[in-house]
Amino acid sequence: MAVKLAPARPEMAADVYAVVDGSRESISRWLPWAASMLSVADERAFLTSMAAAALERRTFMFIIDVDGTKAGAIDLHNIDFPNHHAEIGYFLGEPWRGRGVMATALDQIEQYAFGELSLNKLTILAATGNTGSRHVAERAGYKLEGVQREEILNLHGDYQDAARYSKLKREA
Repeated sequence: MAVKLAPARPEMAADVYAVVDGSRESISRWLPWAASMLSVADERAFLTSMAAAALERRTFMFIIDVDGTKAGAIDLHNIDFPNHHAEIGYFLGEPWRGRGVMATALDQIEQYAFGELSLNKLTILAATGNTGSRHVAERAGYKLEGVQREEILNLHGDYQDAARYSKLKREA
């Protein structure tokens, strides 16, 4: 199984939208933005904004490709270049979960962040109930820094606690 990251581009919209739409219920449980992604046009507009953010070095979003099929996305956001820190966000369509795809994608984005961008610290926030996302972070060697109370507002307007994980360059 070949897992590759490709910079997000607007022309990927139909394929990425198909991943979101095909796994909408499970994705929107933890990531409220999925509820507002209602068409290929919505996805194209979002990917256009992500391409612009990459040019401005504010966010770097990559589409996860598995054997030629779009499977999800992973990004670096809230980048703080003066302090060499960024947050990682990700989602994966249901058919590709539990197969090591996200672990490989996470390893690749770490190499980019710690290497090309010269960052020192990466963090992952996951709702405390999102065991899948938490396991990804833990298996990849991220350390639990603590729980941030009512950090995430979910689709239903309820606040959720978030587990905050981090990895330092020297730990990679």
